[in-house]
Amino acid sequence: MNHPGGTGAHGTLEVAKAKPDGLTLLFASQGPLVYQPQLNAVGYSALHSFVPVCRVTSTPSVLMASGKSGFNNMEQVVAAALHAPGSISYSTPGVGGLPHIGMAAFAQVMGVEMTHKPMAGAAAAIKALKEGEAELIAEQLPTAIALASEGARIIGVFAQTRLSQLPQVPTLIEQGCNLCFQSWNALMAPANTPTATLQRLSEACLAALVDATPAMNQKMGIDPAYLGSAQTATFIATELDRAHELARLSGLITGK
Repeated sequence: MNHPGGTGAHGTLEVAKAKPDGLTLLFASQGPLVYQPQLNAVGYSALHSFVPVCRVTSTPSVLMASGKSGFNNMEQVVAAALHAPGSISYSTPGVGGLPHIGMAAFAQVMGVEMTHKPMAGAAAAIKALKEGEAELIAEQLPTAIALASEGARIIGVFAQTRLSQLPQVPTLIEQGCNLCFQSWNALMAPANTPTATLQRLSEACLAALVDATPAMNQKMGIDPAYLGSAQTATFIATELDRAHELARLSGLITGK
């Protein structure tokens, strides 16, 4: 069941309140789990309201420019933003998700003023980029590759090293912006779900990913990034720390 709203937070809360019987699960991205709680009172905790079944995917985010923008690299974006503060905009699926916090951090790190255009979901954010209503977007790799085939340009990767899928695209670090963040998806169950149930679900998840790997690689250019329940819990705890640091860099929260 799709339960939209709050950049994913509404549906996430529904699962947090569900019975821990293994019948109601959350297929979540990083946004509602670790980024939304940095800015908003969401009513749940990634560490205490859920128990992971497994991590499914993980991929660095990339910086994309609209095909109508004329931007081919980060240097051009920064120069335009410095010349006319606030004139360059970026679209996102909503306030408080990774695309919003990541791009706000990018602006702060580079010392420029950009305009945030929150849209009603990912499809609307992508549409704004395609139509030139926004010049920039931070996207996950599979979507970015698809958009690039339709005229948008991938101008940087928010990763330590270049991606094998995009060897010609420099990292943001190479271009002078020391910023990295990643998109990921995990399957989560309500807290107190029985261990035996989690084990069964995790094994089923791994089997499904093994079967889906060729299609995921061919159609989306990514490989699964499976982690079991305990490993995913450790990963999410680390991501919460990274999310807090990114939110602090963005200027959207204050303090340490």
